[in-house]
Amino acid sequence: MQEYTYEEMKAVVDVAKTWNTYVAAHIFTDAAVQTAIKAGVKSIEHGFLMSEDTLKMMKENDVWLSIQPLLNDEDALKFDNPFSTQKFITVTNGTDTVYKAAKKIGVKIAFGTDMLFDPATAEKQGKLLYKLNKWFTPYEVLKMATSGNAELLNLSGPRNPYQAGPIGVVKEGAYADLVLVKGNPLEDLELIVDPQNNFVLIVKDGVVYKNTL
Repeated sequence: MQEYTYEEMKAVVDVAKTWNTYVAAHIFTDAAVQTAIKAGVKSIEHGFLMSEDTLKMMKENDVWLSIQPLLNDEDALKFDNPFSTQKFITVTNGTDTVYKAAKKIGVKIAFGTDMLFDPATAEKQGKLLYKLNKWFTPYEVLKMATSGNAELLNLSGPRNPYQAGPIGVVKEGAYADLVLVKGNPLEDLELIVDPQNNFVLIVKDGVVYKNTL
C-alpha cells in the first residue's frame, strides 16, 4: 500500500524546502518510491521491493537509497504472527536483488539502521555493516558508512545538526568522530564485528570516550 498521495508528498517536500532541507521517506514498494521521487524526496529508506526501472529513476534524479542488509539469517526478526513472518521473508528476498541492481546502476547508497531503538540489537551494528561485504569491497563499505553518509547528511544544509565542523573527513577543524582499529579493516572487514576488542580508540566530537592504547 501507499500511505500518501503525490500531492501530500509534494506538500511535505515543499515545506522542507522552505527550511532549506530535504525529505527522507520510509518506503518499500515500487509505486510508492516512484511517487516520492516525482514529489522531490531525496532519500528512500529501505526500498527492498524496488525494480531496476525505479532504481534507474533514482539515479536520474540523484536520489539516495538508504537500505540495510536484512537477511533471513541468524539475526532475522522474529514474529508471532505468521503473516508478519512471510512479509519479512518477502522483504529479505529483495535485499540481494536491490543491492546488486543499485550498485550496477550507480545509485548513491547510504548505510543506516533502525537499531537505535533497541540497545541489544544496537550492539550488532558492526555485524550488520560487515554483512555488506556480500556486495561491496571493504573500502566501499567503510566509505559508505563514513564519507558517503556525510554527503547525504550535508543535504540538510543549515539544518545540519553537525555544526562543529565538516563531517566525513579527517582533517584539522573537522568534527572529529574517529575510531582506531587494531588491525586493518580494509584487509579484514570482520574486525568491525567486535568493537569491544578491536576498537582501541574512540573519539566523538573531539572527546575521547575509549582509549586502550
